[in-house]
Amino acid sequence: MTKRPPSLNRRSLLHGMAAVGAGGLLAACGDGSGRGSGSGSGKSGSGGNLPSSLRQLADKATKEGSVRLFVSTDSRTPAHARKLARAFRADTGADIEIKFVSGEPDPAFANKLVQEAKAQVAPSIDVFATTPLVVKQLSGAGLVQSVDWGSMEGVAAADVWADQQGIYIAEIARTVLYNTKDVKADDAPKSLEDLLTDTWRGKIVTAGLPDVFSPLAAGLGVDKTLDFVRRLLENGRVSLASVPTAIRTQVSSGEFPIGYGVRIGERQRVSKAPVDYAPVKVPVVPRAGLVIKGAKNPSASQLFLYWLNATEQGRKQAYEVLDWPRYTTPGTDLHLLAEKAGGVMTAETDWWMNEYEKVNQQVAQLLRK
Repeated sequence: MTKRPPSLNRRSLLHGMAAVGAGGLLAACGDGSGRGSGSGSGKSGSGGNLPSSLRQLADKATKEGSVRLFVSTDSRTPAHARKLARAFRADTGADIEIKFVSGEPDPAFANKLVQEAKAQVAPSIDVFATTPLVVKQLSGAGLVQSVDWGSMEGVAAADVWADQQGIYIAEIARTVLYNTKDVKADDAPKSLEDLLTDTWRGKIVTAGLPDVFSPLAAGLGVDKTLDFVRRLLENGRVSLASVPTAIRTQVSSGEFPIGYGVRIGERQRVSKAPVDYAPVKVPVVPRAGLVIKGAKNPSASQLFLYWLNATEQGRKQAYEVLDWPRYTTPGTDLHLLAEKAGGVMTAETDWWMNEYEKVNQQVAQLLRK
């Protein structure tokens, strides 16, 4: 990479940490028996705070009656879907059923969509919210429906992935965790360089996967990122978990006092497990929402993604129900971490679509040594 990407992208410069206008991600309500708000009756709900320019889209969404959303794991239940649908109806007036489709991790499911298209089989989902490399794969395969997100009232220009037909939805963060029983807050790492000191040698757990480390280049640049990975993986400095989600379990259980590479899990937050974020500025990887080409419910899909991106209630629901945070959304764990650490590392969409893949390949080569 010939030039270092900015440490904060245009979105963060436009909105600012202290001036975020949209609130958190979900506020679920009711116990939701039966189908919830998604009755598919063909009539718009009585609620709704949509701009008038989107009322026609809301009417079409209600006529379609549902959205099939890929969620990657089975931790989201029908009860979560009903909560989401109720909040969506109250906020938009559109009455749809939200159906969760779980399965393999994002890259494997993307391959499934590619195979479905080759076999001329209708896609098994309508909406896919995923990370840059998967977005690039699906867009390159011609599997993303063209949507003029930028024309929708309330959508920030910096949130539109125009070349890939995506809209910014959430983020994945590669955080530094610590066990609060074993490490005092004042003693927790304050920087990535702290992880390389003898204080934490043999006490850190991470995962030996390229995309755990490659996002660091959004803030550190390529050379410093590769140097950090080399030094971190020196003999005896870290242990490698099989998957990133195992990091949070091993830190919260006390097996390791420090972890790098994953957010605190929803279960840990709910159970108040003894784990917290160290005040370290870390990379956040963007997730874009896509309407899959040939989607059974294209209008409902567009409105649903618009809601998650451009409305206060949608962003709140994304976090509280789907566990999809944005660091610019007050009330989310990533917003609190960004405030604690003095920001995050991220970059423009073009960087994620181009340079990021190159860095990921270089880190993968380093991990194979």
